[in-house]
Amino acid sequence: MAIGSVNTNSQSISQSIVQQLRLQEAKRTAEEAQYKAQSLQAQANDAQQTADREQERARSLRVDASQAQSQAGQAMQGLTAIQSLSQMSSSLGAIYTKVAEVQQSTQTSQAPTSTSQTAATQSAPKSVVNTQGQTIGKVVNVTA
Repeated sequence: MAIGSVNTNSQSISQSIVQQLRLQEAKRTAEEAQYKAQSLQAQANDAQQTADREQERARSLRVDASQAQSQAGQAMQGLTAIQSLSQMSSSLGAIYTKVAEVQQSTQTSQAPTSTSQTAATQSAPKSVVNTQGQTIGKVVNVTA
């Protein structure tokens, strides 16, 4: 029985060593898995922070784009107003020119030929011209 007991003891020791090796291997595998999980968690946190920064950047760009669009609209309104004022200025210039021409032609046609006509012409009513250069009436002196 001594040999049988040695075999049993050596089998027992072998099984114990195999179990310890398996236990150490399982522990090492668990530690590696834990390390890998922590590394992946750190990467995930970094990626989330990057995503948060980029989301904030995108929001900021949307706000900037909206402000730029608003400024562009205001600039277009200003341009339209300037063009309108320019056209109105040209039209008024043409009207003033026409009024001056009508007044000059009226004064020329009423120019006195003699001293007696000068007194009569001065008392005669003068024409009234509207903004389009049309004669619309006469100025009458009602002072007595």
